[in-house]
Amino acid sequence: MNASAKRPGGKTGKAAEQERQRAQRRKDLRTLIIAAAVLLVLVVGAGVGYQVWRVNRMPSAVPERAETLAPVQLSDGKPVRLGNTDAPHVLTAWVDFHCPGCAGFEQDYGPGLFAAVQQGSLAIDVYPMSFHDAGSVAAANGFACAAEAGFGTAYYRGLFANRDLDWSSAQLTDLAGKASAEVPASFGDCVQNGAHAAWVDSITVAADRAGVQQTPTIALDGDPIDLNTTTPEMLVAMIEKAAAAR
Repeated sequence: MNASAKRPGGKTGKAAEQERQRAQRRKDLRTLIIAAAVLLVLVVGAGVGYQVWRVNRMPSAVPERAETLAPVQLSDGKPVRLGNTDAPHVLTAWVDFHCPGCAGFEQDYGPGLFAAVQQGSLAIDVYPMSFHDAGSVAAANGFACAAEAGFGTAYYRGLFANRDLDWSSAQLTDLAGKASAEVPASFGDCVQNGAHAAWVDSITVAADRAGVQQTPTIALDGDPIDLNTTTPEMLVAMIEKAAAAR
């Protein structure tokens, strides 16, 4: 009798092996589905936790704390100038406070640029764009409120130092106390009511007219700066050279 012959009511060895493999595949598939479901729950949970953190955590300390200076008067489509109005050189910065690249620009280039601002050789014209999300809009309005109150520079740097925050009204108001020792009582209402929403919108219109395609977009005395080929040290050297030539 052939050893591989099927017994009455049974299966050949080959058929039994195929059935075993099919059962194993079904088991592996169930395991994979369960693992994927667990991973999805973890990812969703982490995302929810991160969003809760973004909304509820208050800002950390800002890179610099400033005393209240002369308030800035806002004009539609015009930037907020950080530094002396009569500085010999002007850096134009189109930025979004929720833009990762803009935060990187502030982190890498900010120390040298603001040292030049403090020395009086440079002013920075900030155009705060707001295309990333609602937090960008709120942060741009908060920045306008701070500039109007006289501590725009410290607030600007504080926004980027805390870029991951959602920028609720409570967070923006809390940041003001870390940026300045003299915060007017009206600041909270300015933030809460979006007092400068029209100005924020006008900056978007100005960006469209100027052909700005991305953030950050940077220019020095009107000449575009390619951040891919210009290091922080090179940009500071350009400013110093221009100042020495005057």
